This record gives sequence, C-alpha cells and structure tokens, in this order.
Amino acid sequence: MGIAIPHDEKNPEAPCTTHSAHLYSPRKLAWWGLNYLVQQPDQTETQVGPPQKMCLDADGKPTQTGLKFAEKWGVDFAAVRFEQPAGKKEPCAVVTITKRGRPTKELLAETLPGLVASLHVPKAMRWGKSDFEFVRPIRNVLCLLGSDVVEFSVDGVRTTGTTWGHRLHHRANPAPVAVASPEAYEASMEAAGVVVHFLERRARMEVQLHALASEIGGTVVMDEELLDTLAEIVEFPTIVRGAFPKEFLELPKEVLITSLKEHQKSFCVEDAQGGLLPFFLSAANRPIEPGSEAEKLVAGGNEWVLKARLYDARFFFAEDCKTRLEARLEKLQALTFQRELGSYFQKGERMVELASELAPLFGLSPGHAREAARLAKCDLRTLMVGEFPELQGVMGGEYLRREGEPEAVWKAVKEHYRPAGAEDGLPSTAEGCLLSLVDKLDTVVGCFAVGIIPSGSKDPLALRRAGMGVVRILWERGWGGDLLGLCRQAQMVVGTKATKPDAETMQALEAFFRDRVAYQLEQAGYAGPVRRAALATGWSDLVDLKARCEALSGFAEDARFASLAQSVKRIANILKDEAPSEAFNPDLLQQDEEKALAARLAALEGTTDMRQLLGALAELAAPLEAFFTAVMVKCEDAALRSARLSLLHRLRTLFLRVADFSQWQ
Repeated sequence: MGIAIPHDEKNPEAPCTTHSAHLYSPRKLAWWGLNYLVQQPDQTETQVGPPQKMCLDADGKPTQTGLKFAEKWGVDFAAVRFEQPAGKKEPCAVVTITKRGRPTKELLAETLPGLVASLHVPKAMRWGKSDFEFVRPIRNVLCLLGSDVVEFSVDGVRTTGTTWGHRLHHRANPAPVAVASPEAYEASMEAAGVVVHFLERRARMEVQLHALASEIGGTVVMDEELLDTLAEIVEFPTIVRGAFPKEFLELPKEVLITSLKEHQKSFCVEDAQGGLLPFFLSAANRPIEPGSEAEKLVAGGNEWVLKARLYDARFFFAEDCKTRLEARLEKLQALTFQRELGSYFQKGERMVELASELAPLFGLSPGHAREAARLAKCDLRTLMVGEFPELQGVMGGEYLRREGEPEAVWKAVKEHYRPAGAEDGLPSTAEGCLLSLVDKLDTVVGCFAVGIIPSGSKDPLALRRAGMGVVRILWERGWGGDLLGLCRQAQMVVGTKATKPDAETMQALEAFFRDRVAYQLEQAGYAGPVRRAALATGWSDLVDLKARCEALSGFAEDARFASLAQSVKRIANILKDEAPSEAFNPDLLQQDEEKALAARLAALEGTTDMRQLLGALAELAAPLEAFFTAVMVKCEDAALRSARLSLLHRLRTLFLRVADFSQWQ
C-alpha cells in the first residue's frame, strides 16, 4: 500500500521537500510520503532547428524546411522565432515548447503497479491461477494521496480507502478499517490491533522484557537477534512471563538459553550473580491485559511446550555425560571437514601440530595447547551439538570441565569458535585465543591451498570471517610476529593435502590478509592517509603496524609534520633512478653539513619508539636544509657521490620504518 501527504496547497510557494518512511509488519507493507505536489509543474523546453536562411525564402516566407520544423514540435510557424543560440555561428529557428504538468494522482496510478511488481522478493510465489509473483497473496491495497484514493489494481485487487487490522480485532469488528488520511494511518492501525512500525514494536517489547524481569528480581539475558526476529513476526507485541521446573537449572546455562531461543523464541532471566532463574519471557501476538485469563492461557501453553523441550535437552545432556569426550575422537574420522582436506580428525591433527609450534611464540604452554587442540572438535559427535549446532565448542568445554580437565584446556575448547562475527568478543583466555587462531588459520590456509578462495559475494565456508578473526586476535591480544609467517607454518602443516603450488597459495593469502588488515585499521578509526602510509611499508606484524599508526595519528597534527613530509619528497626525487649501495662509509664525506647529518642519522637508527622517531626525524629539517643547500649529491667524484647517495638511502630507509609518506594524500 502507498499513502502520501500532498504539499501545502494553500501555500504553493513554500519549499517542497519530500520525506518518506517504510512501515511493515508480518501481513502489511506500507510506504508513507510527505509533501508531494498535487500536480507536476509545467516544463518548458527550447528546441533549436535549422539556420534561418533554410527556414525562410528570399521573400521572408516559410520554406518547406521551416514548416517541417514547426510541424515536428506541434506548433504553428508563427511561434517560430530566429535567434543565434550559444555555439552557433548564425541565427537559427528556435521554438519554446511547454509541457503541461500532469496530476500526481494520475502518475501514481500509472507507476505504482509496476513498482510493486518490481519489488525484490527472495522467495517469490504465485497463488491460484495468477502469474503475479510476490512474497504473499495480496488481499487488499490501500493507496491515498491526501484523502483521495489513487485508483489502480495489483494482481486483480483494486485500491480502496480501507484496510484490515489484526485478525482478532475483526472477530468483534467485521468491517474493514477506514483510513481517512495518511496522517491517520498509524493510529487507525493501532486501534485495529496492528503496530505498523518495526522499531516501535521492538522498543515496546524491550521495555516489557525489562519490566517483567525486574518484577521477579532479575534481568533479561538479552539477545538482539532474537528481539529483531520477534519484532518482525508479531503485529501487536505483548510479553508474557512463564516458569519452568527448577530441576532444569542443573543443565548448563548455555543449553537453557539456546533451547528457549530455538524452540520457543523466548528469553531467559538471570539473577545478579549471572545464574538463571526458573522463568522465561515470550512474545504474544495480541493485546493482553496483565493478570487476565488470556495471559495465563498463553503462558501456560508456552510452559507446556517448553517443558517437553527441556526434558529432551536433559536427556541429550545425560546421555553425552555417560561417555568421556575423548572417546568420541576416533568417530571424527567419519565426519568430513572438506573433501580435499579430509575429516575433522585430520583437521584436529593439523591443529595439534600447529598449536605446538605457535604456543611458544606467544609464551604459552605447548602441553595445554596440544590437549585443547586434540579435543576441540570432539563435541561435534555429541547428541547435544547434534540438536543445537550453535553449541559446538561450548558443550565440549562444558563436558571437559565436568571431567576435571585443567581450566586452560576446557575454557580454550569452550570459546575457540570466537569471535564468531564482527560484534563478538575474543576468547577470554590466552589459550582460547591461541586455539581459535590455530583453528581459523588451518581453515583459511587449508582452503586456499586446495583452491577454495572467496570471490565476489561467494564465501560458502565463511573464510572472510575466519580471516578477520585471525587478524582481530593478533591485533587485540597484542601478539607480535609475522602474520604471513604464521600462514607459511600452517601451509607446511597442510602439506601434501595441498593441490595448488605453494607460491600461488601464499600470493593469494597475502592479498586476502592485507584486505583484512586494512579493514581492521578502518574499524580502529585511523584516518585514510594514516592507513595508506602505514600499510605501504609493511603490515604483517600487527603490533608494529599499530604502533606506527598510533604514532602517525598523534604526529599528523604536529606543526613539524609538514617539514617531515617535504624532506621525504626531496630525498625521493634525488634517489629516483638511482641504485645506492647498502654499504655506507662516513669517512668519505667531506663537508661539515653532510658529516653533521650522518652523525644525527647514526644516533636515530637505534630508536625503537615510533612517536619519538617521528619527532626526531622532523628535527632533521634544519640539518637537511643545510645539506641540500651546501652539498652537491651527484658530484663528479664517484666514491663521494656513492657515499652521499648511501647516506640519503639510509635516511629514506629510516623514514620507511614508520610510513611511506608518498601515500599521504
């Protein structure tokens, strides 16, 4: 349906700025516009024709050419005038055509049917004998321009000035709901039991959730995704509170939360210590008075269904606990990870080898790392993960905790799928971060090694997300080292499983991870020039990259920055097309200015703090100016020329330790 408010007819000179909003509920799609003209303004066009000498004969009478020009534009020849338009060398026939504006109502009637038909619907369907495809059958079309109905039809349904509200509303009110004007639409729908704005439905549910949880001394275990889902599937949301037997609180917290979410689309309630209370909060799609029989009926129905689901969850959990998690290790051989890369058992073996190699790099125990990697995927063969795949890792950690494994091991297993997305946090322990890093590296590098590389919108194995997880772990944990070096280690572990040449795989991985690192810098809030200049001089060591970005960000506002950038430019111009020697002999220098510069340079080469280094480089402005003024770099003496070029080369190398300032723009 479409509803539009016309522009102020009493003040046609007022500015006309249109605004619009999209409203939707499970059975309604609406578009609402403001300040639309009642009629199109007239449009004036000037058309230029042949030269005057071709349109008029010697007696000044119209020629056939002139008459044809007038006929083409539907005017009498008397309306043709002769002027010299811009760009023309002589007077030409000119005619001004005025196209009368059409009523907006007519234009909407012509345009809207095609617009509705062109809406993209992921799963379009047809009903009855109609060829019209849409997300649902169209039963009613309301279209108003002000108080007037815009008349047209969509799939045989004619527009009216009425619509329908909630189905329960029409049990007592069988007539359709009349909408007097666009401004009255939301209120009319509210009175008929439909809240048409998604954000309004969401906000109301959030308020009710917190209020009902507070009444029992708890807080809601919020789930933004679930709240969005509920706001999309209800028309008039009312939250009701139900209870379940306390005996089910013996189940792990994650099991209860997931079971309530997946089976009943319900929220859990927790106490101040984070323990769950035996209550849940569900959404009803109707107005319900607190304490009414309707509320008891809805809550009771949810309790009945939920209790059965929790009995199932308790059974799965009890059955899983009868067998140690390690006993499921061999069963992973029958579970394929990826055709060329083998089973999850083989993936686990690679993870063990890679974890053993990487643990010492980050100061962690290789023993805990190996054990966590060995058992990380075992819960894929449990009943609980079979029922709730989203609990993979979580259940493995929970079972290992109950079996008495060290905290470093079970926590690592429990959290090793994190971060699962851009908003998800990292594992809470260093061992968990290492296991997550190992898992994601093996997935990304292994897939690249067999030719599975994301392209365009295609990324079936979520390699971009895994790659971003690798970058985030190194970045947020502050783990230094060479990211590409880690990829090479993972590549060696993949070994004979690879079907692509190693060099080709590494080239693809370098481009892939550089994009992920660039995105991380953007998310961290660094300005474009900072990102470009820092990335251009190396990005594989994320600790070093972060330090350089921080230094550049802080120094960019420094008054000395301009001189720094100018010095880099002058050095680059001198070294262009040169191949300076890496060997530098300061004893060959002759003039005081170049000796002073060489001495300053030697003192700077040991500086490791990037901010200090930038400041010290900027202080070279005066010595550099003196050097460029007094010294002829490209002199005739070959040995002296080589020494001076090497001096500038060393200075440029020092600049490039921080950034490539040619990318600063």
